[in-house]
Amino acid sequence: MPDELCDGLARRVQQVIDEEGVDLVEHTGLGTDAVSDLGGEYKHHIFKGEDVRKHLPELTAVYHALVPLISVITHTDTVVSPYPASDVNIKAYPPGGGTLGLHYDTNGITVLLFLTTNQEAPLRYQVERSHPSRKEAWVEHGKVHARKGALLIMQGRKVLHDCEPTLKEQKLSVVYNYYERHDTYRHPDFDNFVYYGARPSRLEG
Repeated sequence: MPDELCDGLARRVQQVIDEEGVDLVEHTGLGTDAVSDLGGEYKHHIFKGEDVRKHLPELTAVYHALVPLISVITHTDTVVSPYPASDVNIKAYPPGGGTLGLHYDTNGITVLLFLTTNQEAPLRYQVERSHPSRKEAWVEHGKVHARKGALLIMQGRKVLHDCEPTLKEQKLSVVYNYYERHDTYRHPDFDNFVYYGARPSRLEG
């Protein structure tokens, strides 16, 4: 996405935040295995699906337009999320401690569209690896810094990840949740945990 479009979207995101039009997520240590979260620290403004559709509807249009591309890249029968609160989100990490706890996603395919370029607050990931040439499996650790207009695609349920805290910069990430057509499961407590800091119940089933 061109820089000027990202900058325009970022200005509108900030305007909504300044007008207190979206919630600030701020909680620590509430995660459980039920929602695949290790109980880290959360601090960011969140645009839920209805907020995005109200204030930045073109990001929803991009979400639907990307389905064929994501399907080709992932070799899956990709579908949009059946959960309207979490289909498209924006996470706005404020300067001075904006962050996201260590977790797995509940959706199989996660796509991030970055609206800012950041020298700090990278996405930190851990991926389990194995290879016939090595006797034991290992965990690959890495970091990805946000680059304005870029897309990042990952297997949300397999990649353990978080956001290193911000220091002086603001970081803006659009989060697109996709699923495979045959698998759209999402724990019923997940949205209340992520958005409102409600401790999830035990995993059912």
